[in-house]
Amino acid sequence: MTVLVALMIITILLFEFQYASMVERKLAYNDLNQTQAYYLAKSGARIGLLRVALFARLKNSPQIKSMGVDPAMIGPYLEQIWSLPLPPFPPSASSLDKLNKSDRDAAEKTLEDTKITEGTYSHTIRTESSKINLNSLVVPPDKLNERPNFAARCTAPYLCAGQMLVNLLQRFLRESENPYEEYPDLRPEELVADIMDWVSPGDNRLMGGNKDSFYQSQKPPYRAKRNRFFTVEELKMVRGVDAHLFEKLRPHVTVYAYESKININAANDTLLRAIFPDFTDDDLKRLGEYKRQIGSWGSEKMFADYIVQTLGRSGFSTLYPEPTSYPFTIGTDSFIVESLGMIAKSASSVQRTVKVAAAFTSARGGTIIPGIVTEAECNKNPGLQFWNAEVSQCLTNPRNAAECQNAPGVWTDDGSGRMGCRIQQAYSSKMVYPPAATGGKTPGSNTMKILYWTEN
Repeated sequence: MTVLVALMIITILLFEFQYASMVERKLAYNDLNQTQAYYLAKSGARIGLLRVALFARLKNSPQIKSMGVDPAMIGPYLEQIWSLPLPPFPPSASSLDKLNKSDRDAAEKTLEDTKITEGTYSHTIRTESSKINLNSLVVPPDKLNERPNFAARCTAPYLCAGQMLVNLLQRFLRESENPYEEYPDLRPEELVADIMDWVSPGDNRLMGGNKDSFYQSQKPPYRAKRNRFFTVEELKMVRGVDAHLFEKLRPHVTVYAYESKININAANDTLLRAIFPDFTDDDLKRLGEYKRQIGSWGSEKMFADYIVQTLGRSGFSTLYPEPTSYPFTIGTDSFIVESLGMIAKSASSVQRTVKVAAAFTSARGGTIIPGIVTEAECNKNPGLQFWNAEVSQCLTNPRNAAECQNAPGVWTDDGSGRMGCRIQQAYSSKMVYPPAATGGKTPGSNTMKILYWTEN
């Protein structure tokens, strides 16, 4: 009996050790699969960023510009560098079998060099320049005591962005079957002012009162951020934004763009109406047909001229009389790269994702950098940007006479043979030089800035 009991105990212990070993082995394999899937996803994100960087380099290449090709003709082809969807990598064995022997051998050698023995990664790239940038709503310090007038012609980037957001919210109300139930407390101008309060410094609310009084009454209490949005989800913390309104706004707003202007070559009809609310359905149809016919808008002026002269919308020129005040552009400078790494197993798969937001900060000189509201923060990159005390805003260094004029400034010689932009301020003037002259990037190049990186 003693021997039998001992054998039974030993057997139970062996089963316990075996079970524990099996669990540990599965956990170890799961960690290995998670690590492999993570690095596959990271590889996809890096490839996506490489495609974006290649697009920016070719877009500003002097060789391409010297060809004298119409930007409207070559633009769609350059956009394919980042917009063209790519199949998962590595390709499946069945797809390699369709190749001839020499191509198949070359492909197999390339795959062997990647050291990827199992799993695949894929990525997508989309532009964020076709949305309203919430971080461009930062109010300059000298305007914090002025109530914004969204009905007047916008004279500053934060007012243009606010006006477009007001137009978007008013469109929601007009298109709703029952706006009193769907948006019971929505007041477009007041809500946009509250979003401005969230990202702007100071304690006073633009619409009157203390900006923190509402937030302090919440459970738990908190304060307005007074800084730029880090994620779109932060919008739900702003006064007046409920869950339903947030879902309506989400497709049309971003915090991952670096500029305040909307790319009209990528904007949908809803955003085009936010730029100019008087567009009819027929106007938008004709705009779309003409854009497909020419490939893309080659310049902002081409877009404006078509609206005024062909569509007969004279109100557009009244709203935007000067090209320098256009709240739209034709370029794509902000992107979201989403990558998926996957390790497929017989019964399941392990997936990891990486999401990256990137923007080119020096795509054009003399433009306002949203989100920077203090001179000290702006002066951290003196070779690429400067503080314009006249308007209390941070601008990118102009690279030529046209960008200098937009700053505004005068393109001139500083007396030593070096050309630069002289910015005239209230009681003094400041000489600002192109990035190359200050040891920065060469004129026309882009500095990629990672605005957001998350891993799941």
